[in-house]
Amino acid sequence: MSSTFNSTRVFISSTAQESLKPLRIKLEERLKAAGHLPLLFEKNFGFWTDDALSDCLDKVSDSHVYLLFISDKSGSFTHIDPKITATYAEFHRAKTDDLVIIPIVESHIYNFFIEHIKRELDFRIERFIKEHDREPDYTYDIVLEWFDQMPESNPVLWDRIQSENVDPFNWAFIYDVYRDTPWTYNFPLANADKACDFVLASLSNILRSVAPYYNMLDSLVSMIDEAEILSRFRESALEFNRCLKKGTLNVELLLSKLSYYLTGGPIYHNQSPLIRNAIAKVSECEAICLYRREQDHLELVGFTGSSDPQKSYMINDLKSYVASTYQKNDDTVENIFYNEESQKIYLTKKIGDLIISAHFLLSEPWSEKRVKSYEHQILNAIMKEREQFDIAIDLIGGMLK
Repeated sequence: MSSTFNSTRVFISSTAQESLKPLRIKLEERLKAAGHLPLLFEKNFGFWTDDALSDCLDKVSDSHVYLLFISDKSGSFTHIDPKITATYAEFHRAKTDDLVIIPIVESHIYNFFIEHIKRELDFRIERFIKEHDREPDYTYDIVLEWFDQMPESNPVLWDRIQSENVDPFNWAFIYDVYRDTPWTYNFPLANADKACDFVLASLSNILRSVAPYYNMLDSLVSMIDEAEILSRFRESALEFNRCLKKGTLNVELLLSKLSYYLTGGPIYHNQSPLIRNAIAKVSECEAICLYRREQDHLELVGFTGSSDPQKSYMINDLKSYVASTYQKNDDTVENIFYNEESQKIYLTKKIGDLIISAHFLLSEPWSEKRVKSYEHQILNAIMKEREQFDIAIDLIGGMLK
């Protein structure tokens, strides 16, 4: 018996439909005989926790090769993100972890996709990008919108699509796979023996082509546990309290300490916890300014960082992000503004008669429309230290109102 320690770990992924079971079982046998270590959820995943999806994703990360079969059924959608299936989450993890991905689509479905689906999705996605200056969160949303219109706009094509009896999600899945992988194969999957021959030949060719940079190192992701988070919260509260002396708030010192916690970070394409595509970065905080209303003006109270702030704004100056924030008259939200010329992002918040404005640099030039489209993701990148920000805001509001 060959040792599995140095074997290529191959994760076999597909929906758990009956028509694919013979192929999965036969492929496991053939991969073992070829000296590989196949990983199947129904065979050798070991102990399961209460989070089966997380277990599967961990197994994907432990693999070297991700083998994906797509047929007509989509399988179950995940509870944590109802717009994607568990199989799609596995595919995305394989892509994120830079695994060798070998996708194989049922032949007649693949051919129908190329002939009738792909071109229209290309058009609709390009149109979405032109309108919103960003890609859609999910290709599935584009498919559903198209299919909702199709019974009236193109009933002949709609009848043909229905006759294929393919779950709508799979058209989106195939589109993403075709777009995001260097190769997408098609093969009749009903003949398990011939399909196995095709898979093994493809695997051999691909492994040979990637041998120069094939990486056997396992990636580890560290998690901050609850005790560390609480410790950091306590530490920040003590730091902010040091800005108080004899009942007076040292504004510049507090703003300086707050800027330390606004570290920026990656902007992700959408907010799904299962799909993390970084598209740009927000820098660490460069400067923070604090203004207070004095009659018809907003006057500078204090600032920190690399900024030469304007001392005063007219309260009705709509060209000013500070004045615009005051005019919105909403103390419950953070606002995002963007200056295309300087490539700067401004996070502002109203606190009674006070306005705080934090400045960040965007890693690449974007349009205002694109920044607006990604406003929530930008806020998430900036506000990783939510508790620390709220402590500082409460302290400012309590001492200076």
